Amino acid sequence: MGVCYRWPPLGTRVLPAMLFPSFDFLLFVVPALLATWVLAHRPSARTIFLLAASMFFYVAAPKTDPPPPPWYFVGLLVFSTVLDYACGLGISHQDRIARSGGPAEAARARRTKNVIFGVSLVGNLGLLGYYKYTDFFVATATDVAQALGLGWTAPSLNLILPVGISFYTFQSLSYSIDVWRGRLTAERSFRKFALFVTFFPQLVAGPIVRANEFLPQLHRAPRLSAARMEEGLFRVFKGLAKKVVLGDWIAAQLTDGIFGAPEAYTSAELLLALYGFTLQLYADFSGYSDIAIGVAKLMGYDLPENFDRPYQATNLGEFWRRWHMTLSTWLRDYLFFPLGGSRGSVTRVYFNLWLTMFLVGMWHYKQGTSWNFVIYANLHGLAIVFNRWNRIRDRSAPITAKLHGWLVAIAATGLAVALASHYLLELSLGQALGLAAFAVVMFIVVAVVPETGGPLNTAFHVLLTFHFTVLSRVFFRAESFDAAKRMIAGLLAFDGHGLRPGLVTPWVWLALLGGIGYHFVPRAWVDVHALRLFRRIPGPVLGLGLALLGLGLMKLMAGEPKAFIYFQF
Repeated sequence: MGVCYRWPPLGTRVLPAMLFPSFDFLLFVVPALLATWVLAHRPSARTIFLLAASMFFYVAAPKTDPPPPPWYFVGLLVFSTVLDYACGLGISHQDRIARSGGPAEAARARRTKNVIFGVSLVGNLGLLGYYKYTDFFVATATDVAQALGLGWTAPSLNLILPVGISFYTFQSLSYSIDVWRGRLTAERSFRKFALFVTFFPQLVAGPIVRANEFLPQLHRAPRLSAARMEEGLFRVFKGLAKKVVLGDWIAAQLTDGIFGAPEAYTSAELLLALYGFTLQLYADFSGYSDIAIGVAKLMGYDLPENFDRPYQATNLGEFWRRWHMTLSTWLRDYLFFPLGGSRGSVTRVYFNLWLTMFLVGMWHYKQGTSWNFVIYANLHGLAIVFNRWNRIRDRSAPITAKLHGWLVAIAATGLAVALASHYLLELSLGQALGLAAFAVVMFIVVAVVPETGGPLNTAFHVLLTFHFTVLSRVFFRAESFDAAKRMIAGLLAFDGHGLRPGLVTPWVWLALLGGIGYHFVPRAWVDVHALRLFRRIPGPVLGLGLALLGLGLMKLMAGEPKAFIYFQF
């Protein structure tokens, strides 16, 4: 089955960058590695070289039809870098004045410091908001106007989304926040700060690196050793295999075609596509992170981990502590804790949790999907609130004391699901009531069955959490809100037709089952034992094997590597 690669939607315009699984990247990264090693003991020259290489990587987009957007969009990256470098120095300068001056001078310095920080905050979030969320607000205004019967349609700006903007704005903004808080000393070297923001392995899709994790590494010679080289190569090829085999190939052979026309497929086929996309998304993004971490290790630098077998989580809170960990911890440290975290009233804590998780979901918003990510963000935000309630509630109280609260919670859950399903998703009344009943049953089951107590309990909660994640991916993957509604209607049709012959080849089944199996094995099997075996392979054999693997992956891609999914965010 040869289905073309259709996602992202045709209306979305994304500024691309050089792709890891391509021959162009190989021609780029080998000289970059050699130059990094040669300049290991010449820090200024090494920093300048890596900065230039990173800028080239960002603007060296693959040739496409129509052509990629103009190279000068790199100016946004330069703007964010210069803004936060200057704000960091300004904040640091005002801090010195506040410490050494009199009371009046110190008060004025603190006010100026806050103004400078506000400039950084507005500049970064304004840049991100304009390019990423203008589409959402314009579409929302149109939807509201039409709902009120005004017949007005907001004009489309058809904005280009610069690749990596969500990553590098968060990265540079975290630096300004840490300097403002007094937890980080402002970096005096513009070259080093610019390299921190633009370091090419993680520039366009993370991990989101903190300044205190990376800047100190730029003040010392890179750590190069045979062990680090072996680990770096292992991570790079593991990431490439994930991306090409479990990401691009499954997309081309299965998921893209089904999500492109959900009304043409049976309920079973739609569900299989959701399983396939759940694996594809993990493989694509974690594969990128593996390659980024591996390439950085080959250069002598360390990047933070971004994934830890997220589908093994027993609840949604644990899932987000394992998935895109650098984003989750960023919002925890720079939003959840400043809001008060787990301190304060019960209502305030639940609000803090919901808002943090809502913004985690909305961070993933991509152009053209309308309300999809509002629903996705709320599903996960409310699930996190439920998880906290379920974890801290008093289980020793008699059932009569808890009955009133349980009845209120169950009724609220059922009513919310029924109303949203009927009026928002436009399901029939029977389907909406059935979905509400299912939600209530799941509420009771998850609350009653403890997560601990034995392997069966753990496996049960892992299974439920995994399927909540799978089903919520409808809103993550669908090309529009209308497509999401058609997908849900097809899933709930329960037509009983099963899978049509030939839709899924034996090779696709092998990739699906092998990918799921890979994810659910203990992490040590791959990151410890497989790495140990990798290190024992003789150099010539390893080189030949890696060359053959690379050739096989290129053949599998048919010479057309696909952009990473998270380039859209």
